[in-house]
Amino acid sequence: MTTVIPQINFAHAGPRVNGSFSVGASITKYVNNPSLDYTGINAAGQLDLKRWANSFSQRISALSVRGTYQFTPSLSGFGATTGGALGTGFGNTSVTSPVDAGLITNRVSMHNMNGGITGGYDLSRNTSLTASYNYTKLTFGNQSGGLNNQLFDTDGHTTMTALTTKISPTDSVGTTATMSHFIQGGASGGGSGSFTTISGTANWAKLWTKQLSTSLAGGGIFTLPIESAVPGQSIKSTFAPTGTVRMTYSSFSEGLRAAGAAPGPFDNLPRVAGSLAPGGVIAPGAFTTSLSYNFSIFPSYALNAGPMKTHVVGVNASAGITSKLTAQAGMNVSHGSTSTPASSFDTLGATAGASYLLGPVMVNLTYNWLYFSNSFAQTAQTQAEYAFSKKMIMLSLSYAFTSQSFFQMGGLGSLGSSESTEGVTVPSGAATGSGSSGSGVLKKE
Repeated sequence: MTTVIPQINFAHAGPRVNGSFSVGASITKYVNNPSLDYTGINAAGQLDLKRWANSFSQRISALSVRGTYQFTPSLSGFGATTGGALGTGFGNTSVTSPVDAGLITNRVSMHNMNGGITGGYDLSRNTSLTASYNYTKLTFGNQSGGLNNQLFDTDGHTTMTALTTKISPTDSVGTTATMSHFIQGGASGGGSGSFTTISGTANWAKLWTKQLSTSLAGGGIFTLPIESAVPGQSIKSTFAPTGTVRMTYSSFSEGLRAAGAAPGPFDNLPRVAGSLAPGGVIAPGAFTTSLSYNFSIFPSYALNAGPMKTHVVGVNASAGITSKLTAQAGMNVSHGSTSTPASSFDTLGATAGASYLLGPVMVNLTYNWLYFSNSFAQTAQTQAEYAFSKKMIMLSLSYAFTSQSFFQMGGLGSLGSSESTEGVTVPSGAATGSGSSGSGVLKKE
């Protein structure tokens, strides 16, 4: 299997508005199975309007708009990872949408869209208010191999409000309230495919050292009752705990703060699996790792619709070996379950590889392993089970026409942002303007 990914990146830095945009195609050819050939599309964009908003009020601390679009026959199950390796490995530590929760479908053409707006306002010197709205849309088309499994188009609307107070130079506390409404087409049982959740958490973030930071969020999530015209398919209101734990260690954080490094032009661009992201090669001796656990409720879009409880663990690590060679590893584990009808799934994904900067070309060698199993009730007395595993060795060659610094962290790395808790790479010397990149990928499955 050979994949070619031409990609164009644009960036603009104006006196009041900053923005970046990326669009690319994923052209895949199968030598032995040409019927599986496909061309996918990836696009992402973001606008930072904070400086424009500050012309009205200096208390506005954030205002941004973001969006992504993906057309593909296969989602990763855990979203996209960062770091210049086409976002195809495992190790995502940010669960923000249903497609990040680990649920895997059969091969099917699908459209995955995501868009949102985030704003922040400083209520006082130490207290800030953050609000956001996010829209997700997942639609399914033709399935490969003559299959006709039941899949559910899903629309999601999520609003979030958070209060954060800095109580010390190293500690911040606050609360978050979130309301989500999901609409699922094709679901049997009348309105059983649509549901609403309301959640609230108390939050604590702490900087333990200049390299180590943690964040904790814990509370409850309430699922409103779901009515159905089918006997036995109605669901009463339910309450469950919800929480997120995250830890990040970066050996180069102190140097980054001391240097006052500013984000690169593409650093806040939303990540899409299969798109080339900046960074990937860090300074020799540098090390960074992130770990997260999340428990929440997302919609199930395969086999049956409705609310799905999910536990997702993510961990990733990168280590600089030489000035041009970086080792990377990541893992995701997920368990999900639904009650009406009863079903559950388990997903495990692991990746290990290395990135090497060969002149202007980034060379990535990656090994990915995926295991997925699920069980669901066919009748009241019988339970069906299904499982598979997938191994893939991928060699990718990527070239950035602007500068090879697109692939580097400049020896300092990054601190991350509110949009990506995995750490945002800082490509030193990356010029503002437009640039293009492309990749050739050889995969063995």
